[in-house]
Amino acid sequence: MGAHEIELASEQFLDNGYRKLIINFASVELVNTIGISVLMGVLQRTSECGCRVCFTDMNRLHREIFELTGLTKHVDIFQDENAAMSFLTRKV
Repeated sequence: MGAHEIELASEQFLDNGYRKLIINFASVELVNTIGISVLMGVLQRTSECGCRVCFTDMNRLHREIFELTGLTKHVDIFQDENAAMSFLTRKV
């Protein structure tokens, strides 16, 4: 799934009332500036509606990029989707 697809999917989820979102980076090799921009937009929108966002399956490069851009301040980070799901189901 590319940046555009993530943007569209997150908009659909939010428009349908979902307030918990997991973005899995397992199949993402590289995050470029377009991807960062899209993720910033997604996080801005999720923040406005009180949504909880989790990033999972990030490699070292993803983590470094997201830390440098400040994205990690606005999401919960987990090793995998199972850990994120467990966290989100415990949160009210």
